[in-house]
Amino acid sequence: MAARTQDASEYFVCEVPGKPVSIHLHLDAIDRIQADVMRGFAAVPKRGAEVGGILLGVIEHGAVLTVHIEDFEAVECEHKSGPSYVLSDEDRARFRAACDHWQPDETRPMYAVGFYRSHTRDNLALAPEDIELMDELLPSPAQVALLIKPYGANKPSLAGFFFREDGVFPRAAALEFPFRRRELAGDGDAPAVSPRPETRDYAPDARLSSSPRKSGLRTGFWIPLSFVFLLFGVALGLMTALARGWSSSSREAQDFSLGLSVARSDDNLSVRWDRAASAIHAADHGVLEIDDGSYTKSVDLDTAQLKNGSVIYRNASGDVRFRLTVYPQPRVAVSETVEWRK
Repeated sequence: MAARTQDASEYFVCEVPGKPVSIHLHLDAIDRIQADVMRGFAAVPKRGAEVGGILLGVIEHGAVLTVHIEDFEAVECEHKSGPSYVLSDEDRARFRAACDHWQPDETRPMYAVGFYRSHTRDNLALAPEDIELMDELLPSPAQVALLIKPYGANKPSLAGFFFREDGVFPRAAALEFPFRRRELAGDGDAPAVSPRPETRDYAPDARLSSSPRKSGLRTGFWIPLSFVFLLFGVALGLMTALARGWSSSSREAQDFSLGLSVARSDDNLSVRWDRAASAIHAADHGVLEIDDGSYTKSVDLDTAQLKNGSVIYRNASGDVRFRLTVYPQPRVAVSETVEWRK
């Protein structure tokens, strides 16, 4: 999976190697949708209330299906069934009216191109009611779905695009990326992780621990391994060479691969990525996100840590998800996810 943004534009462009689909998401729309998502997230303690609505833009049909998302219209949910975005009959009538209003019309520059919803449940997958809603009210094969999983002010939300393949939505998101303009537009460095009671400097190779404390909290720490920097000088040279060629339009799908994998190693999990990957060499920073049962952690990785190519993590549950995102140049994010189950 890969995601990139066109140079000198105001769009975050998401593409899947091997799939004839290109999704152009306006950066201003990201700001406005995120504000709506966080409004709902703050409305209910702990889990947060989900919000949703219609994505607005234009669809271009051709050898590559291009979906331009310019704006959105929120459709309120009464949450009669709880904090999830599950529509009552009255909610569904409002959603239908919004879809009817935003049918293609020559007098307007935009129309309904998909559905969005914030996601405060486990994993990042469309629910049966989402698919039913789209099949009834947004049935075009070109219309897409966007889920946004909020985490709070100090960690960017995680977003995923879904589109139909042979008329069916896949279980997993076609694309996942940090849903915050700061990361996607290259307006600054990655966000800092909120400090925990015990903080340490992270070394290029690391050992992470999430064993629960008596208080019920978990934390992580890194233990440096030896001789990591011997290859650092060579890596910097390769990084510079690869970065110059990164923007070439002839790069193949494998340029986006990070080679992320996880394997059991004694009592720990060994998380590895391909140090020779083009995206790794060109990146100036990255983020490793860990979902370990109900525990989540986000760790910033600098250039040296990325070049090392691995971390050791002590898991606390039998269901762990790792997502590595690197930033090889401004407006470009490359992400891969891997899961481990006991």
